[in-house]
Amino acid sequence: MSTRVTWIGNDVVDLQDSGLDRKLESRRFLERVFTSSERASIAKAGESEVELWCLWACKEAAYKVASKVLPTPPAFIHPAFEVSWTKVLEKENPFIRAGSVLYQGASIPVSVDLSKGVLHALAWVGDLTGTTEETPPAGLCRTLARLDEPRALWSATYPELIEEFTEEERTGVHSRESAAVRIGAKASIADVINVPSDRLQIVRPRGPAGLGHPLLLVDGKPCSIDISFSHHGCWIGWVFLEINEP
Repeated sequence: MSTRVTWIGNDVVDLQDSGLDRKLESRRFLERVFTSSERASIAKAGESEVELWCLWACKEAAYKVASKVLPTPPAFIHPAFEVSWTKVLEKENPFIRAGSVLYQGASIPVSVDLSKGVLHALAWVGDLTGTTEETPPAGLCRTLARLDEPRALWSATYPELIEEFTEEERTGVHSRESAAVRIGAKASIADVINVPSDRLQIVRPRGPAGLGHPLLLVDGKPCSIDISFSHHGCWIGWVFLEINEP
């Protein structure tokens, strides 16, 4: 296992997206994705649909973290990533949930907030055999943006956006959404570390299990910043954090 601290993951859920309709009523879906304790949490929640997608988003974010820490990415069997809450705020925005995701005996801290009809979940961890702070690490930069935001850097067609990437980067870009979130992230990172964005690349190296998680390169070399992307419906989200070597 890697002992680099801290790895991060994120997930976005657009609660207005029609693809989410009626999932709460699907017993087959609920039993396939959630454990019995999670289904009980959904059933007794004041807003069961929000609870469902909070749990979903945290599972997704935690899986992204586990995929970075473990030697090979685990199979994503949703019930194997079990969410439990330590803090629940039903009506206070933007922060509404904090807790952890248990995976094979390891605990991955998570949080999720709700704003403007979209959930944004975060997960973070160092070595899965050690301990991690229960609050998001200091210095973590996070952004949530609309795909159709006027005059955004990603306000173009997919064929136009894809031209913004090097050939190596294009391997990991498969849609307008995935192009948009990378363009936004590169601009944010470039601003924080004070370098031109054209010196940055975001690649997904291919390994035995397929494409790996996104890596940030500066002048063609790996750097000490971990990144995570997500997109769903009308929203894109990215987070990044400097990795502290032990």
